[in-house]
Amino acid sequence: MEVDYSILFVVIGSAAILLAIYAMLYRKFVYSVIDPLFVWIFTTSFASVLALQIIPSLQDIIHFFACQLSLWFGFKIAYSRHYNLNPNIERQNVHYKFSDQLILQWTTYFLLLVYISSNVIIGYNKGFALLSDAPTESKIANFQQGFGLFRKINWSTGTFVSTALIFMYFVNRKRINLIFLVIVAFFSSLEGSKSALLQFAISAGIVFYHPLFSDKQVFIKKFKRYIPLFFVATMSVFFAVLWKENSDLDSVFFAFIKRLLYSGDSILYYYQPVNISYFENYSFLNYISVLTNPILGFFRIQPYQEAVGNIMVDNLRAPGPMTPITVGPNAPFYIEGRIYFYYWGAFPFSFLVGYIYSLLRIHYFSLKSTSAFYFVYMGSFFHLASTMINDISLAITQSFDLAFFVIPPYIVVSFLLTRRLHLRLGSTSFKLYKLFKT
Repeated sequence: MEVDYSILFVVIGSAAILLAIYAMLYRKFVYSVIDPLFVWIFTTSFASVLALQIIPSLQDIIHFFACQLSLWFGFKIAYSRHYNLNPNIERQNVHYKFSDQLILQWTTYFLLLVYISSNVIIGYNKGFALLSDAPTESKIANFQQGFGLFRKINWSTGTFVSTALIFMYFVNRKRINLIFLVIVAFFSSLEGSKSALLQFAISAGIVFYHPLFSDKQVFIKKFKRYIPLFFVATMSVFFAVLWKENSDLDSVFFAFIKRLLYSGDSILYYYQPVNISYFENYSFLNYISVLTNPILGFFRIQPYQEAVGNIMVDNLRAPGPMTPITVGPNAPFYIEGRIYFYYWGAFPFSFLVGYIYSLLRIHYFSLKSTSAFYFVYMGSFFHLASTMINDISLAITQSFDLAFFVIPPYIVVSFLLTRRLHLRLGSTSFKLYKLFKT
């Protein structure tokens, strides 16, 4: 889809109308503009414009928006069944109580060293993506040829460390934690991701807007004043990348608009006849492998499977030599549901995705008295699991990496400090039966 001045008003106007509709539907579930759910709403507004422009048949357009409605219905049912856990309900006289803060502190400092070392190794061997001539390509290529492990380390330890440093600074006001956070933000920006700094604002929101900190309203009001600064910083990195990859201001501006539209780039590929025909051979049995392969592949129990988005791209290539690296789009819920559960099965699948994601949010915001590590870990998990709306396989990968690279160091640090092997979660632990109790 080409974007120029002739359709710019239509694109932005349509996105604004759809944003208003989505925001109205999800208004009871969103706690801030830096809620990952709101970020998804914003990008989905532009993706919906792309869907209206690209999807060839009215039947498929109806299917796209029916899946969106099914997802919202999953949120609606989950929050209505557990309304007392709704994070938007004000809690009076609620004070935070976190045990084992020293264990969290030293676990975080150790993982910070791991994160910095990982980035230094990547920078030394591959160079930093942001400083290359093609940052978008480099941020993928840098983690190829045996360096994929460092990507897993970066997104797991990076998310945990940034969330932990924000939490520790918020609770104890130690300036050293703020300095460490700036260091993490610096290395994260060098990875070449256009939204790198936005992730820090999201992590801060996950901590600050928790009901346990309802007595910290003065600090939170000050934080809200800095949200525009986060936005400016994020846009600075975003446009720095676009400027490197485009020749003039007009090209940069339209690349920005196109990037917003292409937040739903899987739409460009899936609704091509060759891909619709190809994926007709898939069924829900294939989906079991999709869910387990990120973990089994990591342990080399089975080879990694080609991502659905990569297959879409390869199917549309002209005959000839294959490129060494294929970078395809994520497969969001409405496409995964269509591929593995067919046209009608995609609706309950979309509902289930919305329902499960809502339960994760509800559990995190219902924590009352817990260990500092568990609070930060669940905040990090909530952050990474937010990708399940865009790509469940990616969410499973990142969530597993978080557990694999974070929990063992925590256990070791806990043993060194307490001379006991334990995983203390606090007086309230996560129990699935409570979530599904009638």
